[in-house]
Order: sequence, then structure tokens, then C-alpha cells
Amino acid sequence: MDGLNRNNKQRMTIEQLNAQYGKIPPQAPEVEEAVLGALMLEQDSIHKVNGILTAESFYKEEHQKIFSVIKSLSEKSKPIDLITVTILLKDLNQLDEVGGPVYITQLTSRTASAAHIEFHARIIAQKFMQRELIRISSETQTEAYDDTLDFDDLIVSLKNKISLIEDMSSGSNTGKSQSDVIARTIIEIEKDCILSESGKIPGIPTGLKVLDRATGGWRNTNLIVIGSRPKVGKTSLALKFTLEAAKAGFWVNYYGLEMADTDLMRINLASESEVGRSGIRDGKLEEWEWEKLNRACVTLEKLPIIWDDFAGMTAEKIKSNTIQNKKRGKCDFVVVDYLQLLKPFDKKGIREQQISLMSRTLKEIALDQKIPVMCLSQLSRLAAGVKPELHHLRESGAIEQDADIVIFPWKDEDEKFYLSISANRRGITGDFEIVPNAEMTRFMDIISEEYDSFQNNMQPNTSFYEKDDVLQNKF
Repeated sequence: MDGLNRNNKQRMTIEQLNAQYGKIPPQAPEVEEAVLGALMLEQDSIHKVNGILTAESFYKEEHQKIFSVIKSLSEKSKPIDLITVTILLKDLNQLDEVGGPVYITQLTSRTASAAHIEFHARIIAQKFMQRELIRISSETQTEAYDDTLDFDDLIVSLKNKISLIEDMSSGSNTGKSQSDVIARTIIEIEKDCILSESGKIPGIPTGLKVLDRATGGWRNTNLIVIGSRPKVGKTSLALKFTLEAAKAGFWVNYYGLEMADTDLMRINLASESEVGRSGIRDGKLEEWEWEKLNRACVTLEKLPIIWDDFAGMTAEKIKSNTIQNKKRGKCDFVVVDYLQLLKPFDKKGIREQQISLMSRTLKEIALDQKIPVMCLSQLSRLAAGVKPELHHLRESGAIEQDADIVIFPWKDEDEKFYLSISANRRGITGDFEIVPNAEMTRFMDIISEEYDSFQNNMQPNTSFYEKDDVLQNKF
């Protein structure tokens, strides 16, 4: 009865709101009658609507009571028909409240069969969700006028309510058949083969052959975690991945929570133009360097990248932005720099739980929107001076659980730079040496045409191996 009382209160709020605007609540009484009649005509039809409807889905209170009785009979594995439903309603002293035996009989006599019961159930569910949206809007409007409520708490409350409606809308999903999954898998494999034959990789290119071979590129639905201690180069590495993806024609949404978008662009300009970062930073540029910068600007300004450096960003906001940008055709890859700087949903929660929830939300973005999501993460102090391992991921083991790929950039005692792939659900793991250029913020494979060119034209101030503390700290 608590559920019914709660629903009555909700409907009262809806009716008050609709009376204010001269409208009636969304409802479909005739469809409700057809579904209830069908449920009493064919016993097994209850299983077709179990994941779609609850008693609260029905607008009319008498229909809620009838459905509750039908549901109760089903849960007890008892027959569902005109007689059993009537008897149970009578035992509960609810028969007169729903219109008596005559009304129950009319429900079955008006229904020919249960052939379209699932379609009709979805209409009822949609009307219910519309009423819920009206109720939530009304409550939110009232709460927004209350100055005693914390704004962040109000936002969290609203998101939780909307999330419940989203859960309702997906509740009818009963899974996929074996044959359907196999068919879609074969289609994916065929697409990968076609790309391979044309010299391309299945996922978004990383710009590093060692990573492309190990991962197949950044794949849809994957959460990729790049973890390191500060000043190792994870932001610079993420920017390289961003540029490579954009140059391949993929829309990248980059969330820079640690640096302003203009500072991030300076790094990209140094990488693209091959002009030293220190000169760009200090405003000490020669005319030939300006020429290279201008050429780089022409290239970069055409790339499909959306930047967001809002300091109060939450994982839920990223989810909302991603959905909107994906619909606009402007989101194929999300990069978050970095996880620990996201604003938590619950400010009063335990930090480990906060990180776990944010990590899970990023994974949900990848799964729901079918795109790769890259998330940078800080490592604990235990990782200082040693080769990073999965347990060094800071503040939460949930990051390790949610991630499909975990990569640790690090330097050994000889200042050689490595990418350690410590987790990779669809590929290989291991340590791979690459060559960075700190001053120009570039990364390349240890053996490549780019590396050979880099070695032949290396200037003293751009050497990675030069023990220049200033340069090392910039990277």
C-alpha cells in the first residue's frame, strides 16, 4: 500500500500542476484495459510485460490494484484468469473498489487476444514516464525556490530522479539471442579485416606503432587509463593521442581540468610546429619560428577537437555533453585529464567511493555511446622511482576494474622512456620503449622514419638524454 499511497501523492502533484496549465495528465485508460484483459486471457502473457510495467505504471487506481493481483498470482505460480483474479480481489476486499465482477468481465470481453500486449504495455510505460517527468519538474521548481537547499544537492537530487526514469525506459531489455550476438560479431570482424587489408587498424590510431600493434588502436566501448606520477608526461601523451585521432578524422572531446585550453594549445603548437616550448612560453621567437607556428595554426585549426577546461566538471556533465555531441556527430573519442580533478557527485562521500562512481560513469559513457574514453589518473606516492603497477592507481581499485586498457608512462634509471601496458582485455601487455622530445612535446617509436629524421636533425637543446633539470621539469 505504501507504493499506492506514494503514487497517489505523485498524481496529486501532477494534477495540481496540470490544473494550473489547464491540461490533463498523460494517460491511456483504454490501453490499460486492453492489457489487463489480455493478461487474464493468456496466462503466459505476464512474462511479456514483466520488464516493462509495474503497478505504478497504470494511471487508474483500480487498474493498479488489478495488476497487483495478477502479478501476485504469477509470482505464486497460480493460474491467471477471470475467476482467480476476481476471487483474490474479493479476498483482499478490493473487488468493489475496482468496479466489481462486472468490470472484470468487461475487461476480458473487450479484448480479442494478447497478440499486441507488449506494444500496448510500452504505451502505458511511456505515459507513466511522462507523468514522472511532470512530477519531477514540479518538485524541482518548488525546490529551486527554497533558499535553504544547497544548489549542488539539488542538482544531485535531480540527476538521481532522471536516472531512475532512464532505468525504467531500459527495463524492458530482456537480453539478446546467441544468433544475434554472433551475427553482429562477424560483421565487426569483417569490418576489421577490410580495414586491415587497406593498411588501417580497427580502432582510432594512437600515432605509435607499438601501441597500434598491442591494442589495435582505441576501440569503441573501451575505457583507457593513462596513469603516472606528476611531471612524467601523461598530459603531453594524451595531447598526442588527441592530435593523432583528430588528424585521422575522428572528433575528440578533450576535458582539460588541470590546464587552461590556451596552455594546452601551446603544447600542441610546439608539437606540430617543432618550435621549442620554452620559446613559446617565454615569447622569445625568431621570425622563422613564427613562420613555423603560423603553418602549424593552419593545420591545427581545421582539426575536429572540442575543448573544455571548466574547473567544476563532473563525470555526469561529461556524460551529458557526450550524448549531445554524439547526436551532433561531434564525438568519437573522449579524453579526461584527469580523473582525480573531477568534481564528485556527493561532496560528503568517502573519497574512494567518489572515485569509484566517477570511474564507473566514464565506463558507462564508453559502453552506452560506443566510443573509446581515455582517462588520465594520478598514481600513489608508492610509484615514485619505481616501475608503476596496477595497485599504484590512486584512491580506488575500481579504476583497475573498470578499465579495459591501463598504460603507465615511466622512465628508468637511464632516463629511457617506457609505456607499460599493464592491462589489456583485447590485446597484449608488456613494456615498450618510445622516444620523447620534451622541448617539442613529441613522442615517436624507437625505430621509425620519424625517429631517424629526429636523430639527424637533433639540436642540443632538444635532446631527451640531456640532463637539463629545467627541461625535465617541463615535461
